[in-house]
Amino acid sequence: DKGERLVDLPAEGRHWTRSLITNANGTKLYIGVGSASNVAENGMEKETNRAAILEVNPDGSGLKIYASGLRNPVGMAWFPETTTLWTVVNERDGLGDELVPDYLTSVKEGGFYGWPYSYFGQYEDPRIKGEDFKPDLVKRSIVPDVPLGAHTASLGLTFYTKKAFPEAYYNGAFI
Repeated sequence: DKGERLVDLPAEGRHWTRSLITNANGTKLYIGVGSASNVAENGMEKETNRAAILEVNPDGSGLKIYASGLRNPVGMAWFPETTTLWTVVNERDGLGDELVPDYLTSVKEGGFYGWPYSYFGQYEDPRIKGEDFKPDLVKRSIVPDVPLGAHTASLGLTFYTKKAFPEAYYNGAFI
């Protein structure tokens, strides 16, 4: 069938790919949208509906930000037999070879994960200063669950639900 546009998403900028997943009963679509820049150097007005996971109805209505401050959420999966969404995130560049860690995290509805003001919770990005800095958002930044190392560029994940591997792998994530 011919494709149908459900929702307009920002297209220009640094991260142009999109990750998609539905909930178990198909009533919601989740879209991972990366930032347009490294640390909002072109202004936050260019970051509308970006650095976030968006939620939308299958017909394209009801678009909302499900979670934000996720610089580039490039893979998503549901933890087995739960309604907990997880994602891998490619973090910002330019703070050195060992910073900032990319990460795997559970995604909390309404949660804020720091970008561009802070990383890995409340570590302030020194490049964001003056009136651009939002200390209230830094204070409520969620610490991700699992650091993966700087610049790993993890592109997806899946949870292991089989029994062929040793028990230590059960419900573990392959990234």
